[in-house]
Formats: sequence, structure tokens, C-alpha cells
Amino acid sequence: MVELLRGAPGRVRRILALPGHELELRRHISPGVTIDVCTPDAIAAVISPELARGVVAIARPPRAWDLEELLEVKPPKGAKQLIVALDGVQDPHNLGAIVRSAEFFGATGVFWARDRSVAVTPTVVRASAGATERLPLCQVTNLARALARAKEVGFWVVGTVAEAGADLRRLAADGMPDQLVLVLGSEGAGLRRLTRDSCDFLATIPGAGGVASLNVSAAAAVALATLCTPAPAETPIERDGG
Repeated sequence: MVELLRGAPGRVRRILALPGHELELRRHISPGVTIDVCTPDAIAAVISPELARGVVAIARPPRAWDLEELLEVKPPKGAKQLIVALDGVQDPHNLGAIVRSAEFFGATGVFWARDRSVAVTPTVVRASAGATERLPLCQVTNLARALARAKEVGFWVVGTVAEAGADLRRLAADGMPDQLVLVLGSEGAGLRRLTRDSCDFLATIPGAGGVASLNVSAAAAVALATLCTPAPAETPIERDGG
């Protein structure tokens, strides 16, 4: 809610709040936005009370980005231009967590196919901790064509697979291109064959335990940290006291 009020206050039409919940919001709202103190039933008529947690904003939908616009978003100086692509992620909590990680690590956007994928829902927004208000998001008609278009304008595509891919840490250490699309597969099936065929690299996150693979949102966080975070300078570590 606060991220919406900070990032896109013009979209907010009205705020419903239970008594006491409106006090924290008043310092964030723009002129013209009203807060209606209401009953739990009034909020329940709009959204699940578990999602609202005492406050709900009635707002216009966020901007729908076009793929061509997304491909042109520039990263901060010195950072990679990295976009996240999703192949069939269906759990809204996973989508929200991925968007949150993408925004945290400096990705320039996220895109995914409309077919067999979750859309941006209130659950996604909450799971993203407000990152859906800060990061360009785009749904495309055909993921393979979108990846092909990204490659046409200079991006390289790296797909994550549970096994048999190159070691992601080694790929990052060897130096990846400055324009990357990181592709993550669905919760059950992973990357589809056509998506795999669209990738320039297939990478696996190496593990040391007995669990075979990571949840897609956890894999996204690890992959983004590996690809986006510059390697530290190799300086010796000394114990305190010499």
C-alpha cells in the first residue's frame, strides 16, 4: 500500500481502512485521495480480509508495458541490463517473490506469457512487497517469439534447469554478456522444450544438500544474486588482532 502511494499516487482513487489503520497512511497520501474509515464488512466486500489486513486501496490497474519498451529500459550505470522471463509460473506467491527479488537485485523488468501463467493479482502485489509498483512488468502472447526478439536486439538468454546445465557460478565468474534475459521455468515442469531451444545457455544452481532443486522463487533469488552482484575484489581476510 505504501509503495503504491509513493510510486503511483495518481492511480489511487479511494482507500478503505478499519478504525486506527488510517493513521499511518495519512502522511503518505496525496491531495485528493480520501480515506474512508469503514467496517470489516465493507472491506470484505472488496477483497479477502486476510489480504487487506485492515486497509485496501481502490486504484486503476498498473501500467501495462510493451515488450519493446521493456527491452529499452536502461540499468543503472555499471550494472548489467538483465530482464527476467518466466515460463509458466502459476503460483501468485512465487510470481510476487520473483518480482521482489528482481527489483531488489536491479533487474530492469520481468515478462511472461499470458497462457498458463498467473496474472498480477492482489496476492502477487502483496507477495512482491510493493515491487510490482516499481518494476516494469509485461505479459507477451508468445514467450519463444519474445525471447527471439530480445536476442535480435542484443540480449543473450540463459535458462535455469534443475540438472545437466552449466554451473551458474562458473558462468558468472567467467563473465556473462552485459545484456541478459534470465529464464525461469514453471513450478512443476520447468522450462518447456521450445523455451530451452531459445536459450543460449542452460545453467544449473549447484547445491550441496540432498534436496534435488529449489523452489522457482528461491532459484530466482539465487540466480539474480549470482548474475547481478559484482564479484568482490580478491583481498585477503585477516583475523582481528593480526
